[in-house]
Amino acid sequence: MGFRRINAVFATLAAVIVLAAPAAAGNPPLADLPPDTWVKIHQQHPGDAVVFKRQRHGGSAFDTRRGQLVLFGSDTHDIAEGAWLNTPLIFDVARRAWRRAYPPDPVSTYRVNADGLAVAGPDGAHPWAMHTFGAVTYDPAIDAVVVSSRPDHLEPGRFTSALASVWPKVRRHPTWLWHPATGRWQALAGKPVSFFAAATAYDSRRNVVLGYRGDGIYALQPAAGRWRRVIEGGLLGWGNDVAFDSDHGVLIAYGSHRGTDDIVVYDPATGLHRTMPTPGTRPPGRAYVPMAFHAGIGRTVALINRPAGPDSLVGSTETWLYDYGHDTWTHRDRADLPFAIGMNYNLAYDPGHGLLLLVATPPDETLPAVWALKLGGARQ
Repeated sequence: MGFRRINAVFATLAAVIVLAAPAAAGNPPLADLPPDTWVKIHQQHPGDAVVFKRQRHGGSAFDTRRGQLVLFGSDTHDIAEGAWLNTPLIFDVARRAWRRAYPPDPVSTYRVNADGLAVAGPDGAHPWAMHTFGAVTYDPAIDAVVVSSRPDHLEPGRFTSALASVWPKVRRHPTWLWHPATGRWQALAGKPVSFFAAATAYDSRRNVVLGYRGDGIYALQPAAGRWRRVIEGGLLGWGNDVAFDSDHGVLIAYGSHRGTDDIVVYDPATGLHRTMPTPGTRPPGRAYVPMAFHAGIGRTVALINRPAGPDSLVGSTETWLYDYGHDTWTHRDRADLPFAIGMNYNLAYDPGHGLLLLVATPPDETLPAVWALKLGGARQ
């Protein structure tokens, strides 16, 4: 039996074990969730082992090998207890429990190592805290979470001067890999490309991470430790998000600071990069729209914020489905949330349970909750 076959068998067994794990007390089994309804499956409380404030500028990825949601990223405009949040936060879906990879590193440990890299932690083995937006993606081919952003808002004089003596010494802010199997970080050696206020997604047909930003589309080559630009020029500005439609093998991009309501598609097989005509109903143009491809129904899901006012969590959030095959949008109004989620990149698809997962903080709570959505409807 070859290594690929052996790995596939172990992955299948692991998925079965995860799916068989009992639900937390007081929570309905995940398989029995009602369709087209966001259900809160976990709520943090002050006495929990892991408690954190949801980071609006952070990103997320779903570790398909272990069935866990991974959040990484920090609202570095704020600092509490002498540390920004620079640790991965991991939610085990089957057990409905949070853990963190390590305690957040004190600002006093932020420094530059011998290679000129910005590092943190007692051993200098962790990245600095940073805004990540949509630039957090799990790559199953290398079993790593890829973080491809920069701590730009830590530049002295912008929002803080805490690193004024350290910042000028930094020669490179690398693309980072976090390995769930070991809990260790790895800085890629090649020239980094930052997707700050932009987004990345995993191309499951070519086993590469794709990144979309204003100057073009990039592909990550982990073995070489570098990014390669595959398309010159982007069709969306900053504030976009992306999802990879594995049914059609295309990258779907939506959202911009310009408020456009266009869908942009990149087909790696043909090199086609275009704005779709998308006749009929469209969701309103927004920036920072959380997106995920739902492989169970073959649709890209986008959550559209409808706040009552600027930065308000009062309002609602609409669930929209984009069908690339027909170039059409559908508003699944039964699956709307009764509050506005604000800036939020914490949406992911869990293929093991066939659920969408969202980490959000409703206006009547101070700590985040995990919500799950089982979408009804068959493929067309």
